[in-house]
Amino acid sequence: MTRLINTMDSITVDTISIPTELFDGLPANHCINRIFPEVPLPSNRLYELWGEDKIRQMVRYHHNLLRLSEIDDFLPFENYAFEFVTVKTANFFVDILKRDDMSPIPVGYPTLQMRHFQITVDEHAREVWLRMYKKVIQDMSMPSECIENFWNWIEPFSIRMINRQTTDCEIIRYPYEPLWTDFVEFKHLYRCSS
Repeated sequence: MTRLINTMDSITVDTISIPTELFDGLPANHCINRIFPEVPLPSNRLYELWGEDKIRQMVRYHHNLLRLSEIDDFLPFENYAFEFVTVKTANFFVDILKRDDMSPIPVGYPTLQMRHFQITVDEHAREVWLRMYKKVIQDMSMPSECIENFWNWIEPFSIRMINRQTTDCEIIRYPYEPLWTDFVEFKHLYRCSS
C-alpha cells in the first residue's frame, strides 16, 4: 500500500520527498502526486503453460512493437542497449510470472519511475505501452484463461512507470472487462448467459 505522509516540511509518497514550498499558491485539491493502486501479483499459470522462452519472446515482441510505435524513443536506439533493456525486462517478467505464492517479490515497483527517468513516460506513453501489450496478447495467442490475470497485473503496474504526469486529472484506468469481452473465447462468456 502506498504511504502518504504529510508533515510540516515535506510530503512523502513512496519515498519521494517534495518540499511543501513547491505547493505554495496551489489550490487544496490540486493533483500533484497520485496514489498508486494496488498491483495484484499474477499467478504462475502463464509460466506453467508457456514457459520461460515464450515469456521472453513476448517481452521481445512487445519491445519491437514499441520501437515501431509513436513512442519509438521509449527504448534505446542502439542495438546493444536495446538488447540489454529487453533482457533485463524479460528477466523481471520471468521472475514475477514463475513465482508461486511462497516466493519473494524480486524487485520493488516504486523503483520503476526512477528506472525510466532518462526517458519521458507520460500518460500517453503508458497508453501506447498497454495497447502494444494488448496486441502482443492477441498476436501470440496468450491462453484465454491467463489474459484477465495478466492484464490485471500489467494495467496497474504500468501506472508506476509514469514519471512525467502531464495533466491534473487522475490517470485513466483500463480495466479488463471493457477491453477484452469482445476478444476472449466463447467458453468464458458463460457468466453472461442466463
